[in-house]
Order: sequence, then structure tokens, then C-alpha cells
Amino acid sequence: MKTDKSRYAHSGPGQFVMNHWPVLAWFMLYLLIAGALQLYTSYPPDFDTAYHVAVGRLMSQYGILHSFPWTPFSWLADNYTDDKILFHLLFVPLANLNWVTAVRIVGTIAGATILLTLYLILRSERVRYAGLWALVPLIGSEYFIIRFVVVRPHLLSISVALVFLWAAVRGRFKILAVVSAIYPWLYIAFWQLAVLLLIAAETARFLAGRKLQWKPAVIVAAGIAIGVLIHPNAENLFAYNWLVMTEVLFKGGWLAREGFDLGKELAPYPLIGWLKGLSISVLLIFAAAIYAWRNRREEVVPLAFTLAALGFCILTIKSARFAEYFVPFSAAAMALSSRWIKWRFLAPAVVAVSLILTVVVGRPTMVYLSKIQEDIPPALASKFRQFIPKGSQVFTTGWETTGTLMLTLPERYFIVALDPTLFYMKDKELYRLWYRLVHEAPPETVTTIRQTFGARYVIVDWARDKSKFNNRLFSTRGVRLLYSTPFWMVFDLGPPAVPKESSGPEKKSG
Repeated sequence: MKTDKSRYAHSGPGQFVMNHWPVLAWFMLYLLIAGALQLYTSYPPDFDTAYHVAVGRLMSQYGILHSFPWTPFSWLADNYTDDKILFHLLFVPLANLNWVTAVRIVGTIAGATILLTLYLILRSERVRYAGLWALVPLIGSEYFIIRFVVVRPHLLSISVALVFLWAAVRGRFKILAVVSAIYPWLYIAFWQLAVLLLIAAETARFLAGRKLQWKPAVIVAAGIAIGVLIHPNAENLFAYNWLVMTEVLFKGGWLAREGFDLGKELAPYPLIGWLKGLSISVLLIFAAAIYAWRNRREEVVPLAFTLAALGFCILTIKSARFAEYFVPFSAAAMALSSRWIKWRFLAPAVVAVSLILTVVVGRPTMVYLSKIQEDIPPALASKFRQFIPKGSQVFTTGWETTGTLMLTLPERYFIVALDPTLFYMKDKELYRLWYRLVHEAPPETVTTIRQTFGARYVIVDWARDKSKFNNRLFSTRGVRLLYSTPFWMVFDLGPPAVPKESSGPEKKSG
């Protein structure tokens, strides 16, 4: 039997490139842009990034983690849950690189994936200038630029959220099942975000006069259940999720529980800052809402993305964290609604105006990103390792810098990472004692650190703001200051006192 060789004459990699060259070209551009922003950012602008790199390095050394003894006073020490395991796995093959270089590589890939995901969705919906529209989130908000260069799990979550909503509305159930199963391996709010996006999809269907569907909810529930069941830390996943949602976000962040310094990330933007940083996204979602509503019976996808963007917009009023979703979803909503706008050059005009406004308004942010200083330069890191031997329990006065310290001082032990609430949830009284020592510095501070926390070495971060604590250590006999800068102080409390014979057995001390 004769074979028709013409069917295979143009198959192979060459033909694939010919058929998909626009996708490949845009992806290369997105990689170039994301990589350039990572290189432009002189140093990772947040502390949590270092923690995630540290976890990736620990996984490369010990495999999948089921406990976290490096922060023994944390809830995670005995109830470890890696809700971001897929993100941490990205750092495993990069464990031997300089950690900042590893961050830039992961940030480039994850950031470009957001832009590519948005482009592919818009391309599948036959949106004109899909490649340009995909750039709008990045050039339309200085806040999104900051979140874009901060290399943390939200970068992967944004891409998954975009695909999730599109698949739910379009009935692409296989894709919806896959992304639903991925979420418990990727993001702390794995079911909350899924519920919000499903509500947006079904509300849009209802407002468009279409029949509500039950299959997306069932598929999502099944996908999430499978993702949880096969997760290596499945037994703790929901408990950790609930702890973060209730104790960290609601009580600690939104209700500003006294005695917890959670930083500014969970707080809302000031009104003027909100208007400056998100004005383009607000205008886009306002225009998208008009066109998506008018044409809702013709097409439901634009309305679904508009409703999701509106939901995230409302949440940004309460917490700055949600800007990372609001900005790309608003751009997607406007791009999808642009099919009803006859002006051919709408997308280039939006890109040009967004770029000009962001350059004018966001110039201080861009200058800041280019001048961030290293937290612990190599020379200082070497000194820290000389001062503090391996295996030491280190008393730390904060939680933000634990990731940096874990990278600088591997095989040492610290108080708590990620969030002080994790310390509080393990031992409320011990947390209150730690907080009192750091902020009030009573006369027995050094003795308590030695006996209760088992630490000989103390590292003070934000030293300029902890003068009372520093002075207490300075004034205590036997304490030595090993190093001092406006940011860092390192103290040696001295060896444990030898107990008298009548005092009983000697207590272990770090």
C-alpha cells in the first residue's frame, strides 16, 4: 500500500514553529520584559521571597518536608503544610546558584507566564491586538509592577485564576479540573479563590439570561478534593488554610489585633495612593462594565471577567494584596469587551496612555526598585556565620527577616517565619512573653532568653526601632555585642551559668 508522504513533508519542529510563531514571538517578548524587570530590580523587594528560596533549598537537601524544625516556636514546626509546594519546587534545581539569581530566573518565567496566559485567553477569544492587551496590566499600574517583581506564589496563582475563570465560563471542563487540582499545591486560598471565581462565572451566566450550570462546581470540588488528597501534607492543609484566613487575615490584618506587627501588605492603600496606583484599572473596568452589560446576551465571557474584576476591586479597598488580581482581570475584561468598540487602534491607544501615566506617576517606585540594598551583604553574612555556630538556637526580635537569616545561617534555628500568628497559635503565653521581652525589655530579659528560649545568640533586626531592648542587653553583665549597624545587631549572651550542686540537674541551653 502506498503511503502519502505529503502528509508528513512539513511535520516536525519547523512546522510547529510556523504554525505557532505569533505565540512564540509574544512569549519571547514577555520573557524579555519580565527578565529585564528582574535585572532592573537590584535586590528582592520583600523579605518573604528569601523564605521561599530557603524552603526550596531545604527540599533539595531533605526532600519533601513534613515538619519544620528550623522554627521550633512556630505552629508549622509540628503541623507543617506546604501550600505552595509547586512554587518551592521551582527553586530546587537552582539550589546551587546565588539565591538572588535563582529568584530572577523563577520571577522571569512566572511573570512571563502571566502575560502569556492572558494573551492566549484573549487570542482564543479572537480579541484584536491580544498581545498588546496582555501588556496592559504591567504598564497600567505601578502597584502591579511591584507585585510582578516580587517573586512569590501569587505569580503562579494569577495565571491559574485567569485560566480557571475562562475554563469555567467556556465549559472547558478538562482544563478546569486540572487547574482546580493544582490550586491546593499552589496557593493558600485554594478553595476561597475558586469559589469567588465560580460565583463570577455563574452570576454572569444568570445576568445574561442563560441557564445556570452545576457541572463547573462539581468538577471544581472534585478537582480540589483530588489535589488535597494527593498533597504530601494533606492532613494539615485545611487547618492551615483556616488558620491563615481567620487568625492572620481577618483578626491580625483586617481587625488589626493588638500585639501583632504584620506589616503593610494586608492593610488597605491610602485613598490617594489607591487612586494613583489603580486609576487606569478603575477606568478600564468602568468601560468594560458598560459594554459587557449592554451585550451580555450576546457574549457572557466579558461579563464574567468584569464581575471578577469588580470583586477584586472591592477587596483592594480592604487589603492591598488583591491588586495583583484586580489589575490583570480588569485588563482582560476591557480587552474582551473591546470587540464592541469599532475604533481600530483602541489597544495601542490604551497601551500608550497607560505607559505615559505609569511613567509619570510611578517614577519614584521605579527609582526605588533600582536602588534596593542587600539585607545581608556577603561580607556581613560571613561574619554572621563566624559568630553563630551551626546548631544554635537564635533568639530573633522579628519575623520578617527569618528567611534571609535562614539563607545566611543554614543549619541554625530561629523563632518564627512567615507570620507571628504562627508563634501565637502554638503557644499564646510564650508568644506574649516573647513580645513583652522585645517591646518592654524587663530586667529579666537575658535570663528569660537563656532559660525559656534556650538561646545564647540574639539577632536584632530593625535595630534602630528597638532601642529599649538593645539597651537592656547592653546593660546586662556578661552580654557581648558582636556586630552593630543601624539595621542589625548581634549579641552573645555568654555561656550558661554553671549551676550550684544544690540547684538540681543542669538545664540544656543553646
